[in-house]
Amino acid sequence: MTAQNKGTIHYIQWVRAVGAVAIVLLHAFVTMRIAYSAEVLGAGRLALEEAISIVFTRWAVPVFFMISGALMLDPQREMGWKKLLGHVWRLAFVLLTFGFGFCIAECVVNAGEFSAPMLLDAFNHLLDQDSWDHMWYVYELLGFYLMTPLIRPWVAQASREEYGKVAFWACVLLLGTRAVSGFLPYAMYYGVSIPHCFAYYLIGYYVITYLELDTRWIVAGLVSLVSMLVLSVGFGCDWVTEPIRAFVTPYSIAVLLAFKRYLDVSLDKYPVVSLIADYSFGIYLIHPAFQHAMVMLRDMSAYPAVVADIALTVIPLVLSIAAIWLLRLIPGFKGKI
Repeated sequence: MTAQNKGTIHYIQWVRAVGAVAIVLLHAFVTMRIAYSAEVLGAGRLALEEAISIVFTRWAVPVFFMISGALMLDPQREMGWKKLLGHVWRLAFVLLTFGFGFCIAECVVNAGEFSAPMLLDAFNHLLDQDSWDHMWYVYELLGFYLMTPLIRPWVAQASREEYGKVAFWACVLLLGTRAVSGFLPYAMYYGVSIPHCFAYYLIGYYVITYLELDTRWIVAGLVSLVSMLVLSVGFGCDWVTEPIRAFVTPYSIAVLLAFKRYLDVSLDKYPVVSLIADYSFGIYLIHPAFQHAMVMLRDMSAYPAVVADIALTVIPLVLSIAAIWLLRLIPGFKGKI
C-alpha cells in the first residue's frame, strides 16, 4: 500500500474509472452479439471485437474483485461491524432496487403485459439470482463481504510467505480447475463450494501489498494475454476469457500492478476521470439498460462497426452518469450507487 492507505488511493480511483469504461465497451460488443446473428455482423468483425475485448476489457472484473478484497481485508483499515454491515446493506439495497427492477422488466417483456402476481414471480427470480446477467457480480460480492469477518483476523497475522501460499493454492483450486475443465467433457473436482471469483477477492490485498510490476509479471501478463488471444480468436475457445478461468488471472494482476506503478496520481486535474470513478458502480448497474434500449429502438447493425460500438459505449456511459446524478437526489440512493 502507499502512504495513503487510510484515505484515497489514487491508482484505485483510476482503476475504477478506466474499468467502468472497459465494462461498458465489453457489454457494447456483447449486446451486438445478442441482438444480431454472426452472419449479420460478419466473422471478421467478431474476431476483431473479441481481440479488442480481450486486450482492453477482460481484466476489469477480476481487478474490481481484487481491489474490493484489498480494501476490505486490509488490517490497517478500520472495519468494525457497523461499517461492514453498511457495505453489506449497500449491495442488498442495490439488489432490492435495481436487481428487482430488472427482474420485473424481464417478466413483463416475456409475458407481454404487467400483472400484480408478476411481482411475486420477479421477487422469486431475484432470490434465485436470476436477474440480468451482469448482476452476478453484485450477488457474489455480497457473499464475499459476508465472509470478510472470517478472513480478516487471519490476514492480519499471516506472514507474506503464508499469505502467498494460500493465495496461490486458492487460484489453483478455484480458477485453475475451471481452466482445465474447459478442455474436458466434465467439470473437475468441486468439493469446495465457493464461487470461483473469491480467489480474486482473497488475493487482492496480497497483490497490492507485496507485488510490484517487474519483468516476471510483465512476462506472465503477456503470456496470459497471448494465450487468450490464440485460444479465443484463433481456436474459438471464447470461454478462456471468463473471469472464472485462470487464463485471465496473470494479465489482470499485471494490469493492476501497472496502475499501481504508473497511475498513483491525484485525480484533481482530471475531473472527468474523477466523475467516472465516483459513479463507476452505478455505471456498472445501469448501462446495460441503455444498451438494450438502443438495439431495440435502432438497427445498430446498419451502422459501420466502429460507429455502432462507439455509440453503444459513449451514449450509455453518458446517460448512466445522468441517471445516477438524478437517482442520488432521491433519499436513500445517495451513497448507494
